[in-house]
Amino acid sequence: MAGSAADERPEIQFHDGIAHKWETLHRGRVFRQRTAAMFKLLDGADLTHQIWVDAGCGTGTLSRRLAERGSSVMGFDASEEMLVVARRPTVHEPSKSVTAPSFQLIKTIEHLPMPQRSCDGVLCASVLEYTSAPERCLTEFSRVLRPGGLLLLSIPNRPSLPRRLFKIAYAISSRLLPRPAFRYLQHSVFELSIRSATELLYKHGFIVLGHNFAGSSFPAVLDRTSLVGTLINIVARRDAADPISKPPF
Repeated sequence: MAGSAADERPEIQFHDGIAHKWETLHRGRVFRQRTAAMFKLLDGADLTHQIWVDAGCGTGTLSRRLAERGSSVMGFDASEEMLVVARRPTVHEPSKSVTAPSFQLIKTIEHLPMPQRSCDGVLCASVLEYTSAPERCLTEFSRVLRPGGLLLLSIPNRPSLPRRLFKIAYAISSRLLPRPAFRYLQHSVFELSIRSATELLYKHGFIVLGHNFAGSSFPAVLDRTSLVGTLINIVARRDAADPISKPPF
C-alpha cells in the first residue's frame, strides 16, 4: 500500500510518520504499563503451538510478545513504514526456541488473508479506532477465529476523563498551532464504554471473559479505574454459535 494508497488515507500517513519512534515509545513507562495490563488478561492461558494474528501489528512489539508465549504469529498492518521497522533483525533478536513472527502489508484489517476459522487468537491493540468500519473488523475477527478462540482487544475508553480533556486540548490547539497537541485524536475516533463494548462484541459472536483499564500517565491505582484509564483492554472468547444480535443485558 505504498504510494497512492497511503496518500489517500491520512491515518496511514500519520502512522508512517511516527514509525521511527514507535519502539522507543513502547519502552516508556506508560506503554509498558498498558502492555502489561493487556497481557495480564492472558495469565494462565497456554498459547503453545497456537496460531495468532496481530491485526494492526505496527512495529511488531506485541507480536513478539505473543511469540515468546509459544505461538506462531502473523502480523498484518497497513503502514509500510511500521513494517520496515518490524522486519529489522536488530529490533529484537528472538531466542532460538522462539519462532519469529512474520509480517505482511495489507490494505485494511477489515479483510485478513487467513482462511475461515483458522486461528486460535486475534490480537488488536489500539487499532479499531483508526479504521473506517470497526464493526466490519470484528466480523472479520469472528470469521478467522476457531470456536473457543480468543480475541485480545484494546480500544479507547469513552468515559475516561483524561481522554475527554485530551480531546478538548486537541480541539483548541488544532485551531492555534501548526502541529497541534494530541494529533492522533484527528484519526483516533471510535471509542466505547465497557458496557457498549460488551454488547458490540456479543453481537459479533464474542463472550467477554475479562477486562481492565490502562493507558494514562497517572499512577496505576488511578489508571486502572474506568474514569481515568484511557484504554479498555478486553479478552473475549469466540462463541461456537454464529454471531447474534441480542445483547446480554
